Amino acid sequence: MQYLVIFGALCSAFFGSFYLIATIQGRVQPNKVTWLLWAIAPLISVGATITDTGINWAILPVFMAGFMPLLVFITSMFNRDAYWQLTTLDYLCGVVAILALIVWLATSNPILAIIFSTISDAIAALPTLRKAWIRPSSEAPIYYVGGIISTTTGILAATTHWSFSNVAFTIYLLLLDITLVIIILYRRKVLANKHDII
Repeated sequence: MQYLVIFGALCSAFFGSFYLIATIQGRVQPNKVTWLLWAIAPLISVGATITDTGINWAILPVFMAGFMPLLVFITSMFNRDAYWQLTTLDYLCGVVAILALIVWLATSNPILAIIFSTISDAIAALPTLRKAWIRPSSEAPIYYVGGIISTTTGILAATTHWSFSNVAFTIYLLLLDITLVIIILYRRKVLANKHDII
């Protein structure tokens, strides 16, 4: 089973590298608030899962779900063309996401950590979901395809250690990645059709 998870992690890194390159080249404009919080929340979830169930292969996809966004966030700081104008909604979502993490830190309960890191991550995703809808060309669906593969392997690996700690965040990530791919591809098609009509 660990080979499947390692394969998923390698897919995450491989597909994520395309997003990193696109960020460096300025072909995508990651929302910095989203990507920073997408780095923090999964890494906290990894720590909470290790505290609750110990180290196991099921947490590798969640680790990659934090590590790759951290690289994207860092990369986006070095290219002005990769800049996405932040709005009040972005900052508001960032504050609420941080508050969710603070609530977890105050309780020190691993299950609450996973719940609140999931809530934090989902709130942090809202600006990018909105951006993908408004301007799908500013996103690269290939990154999220890598996430789908990686999280699927994590869910399969968790079947040997099935618990809330091992699967909750991973299932959420799978649903988020699927949603983003659908939104980006659908909106690109709709906008292309509008352009053709004009």
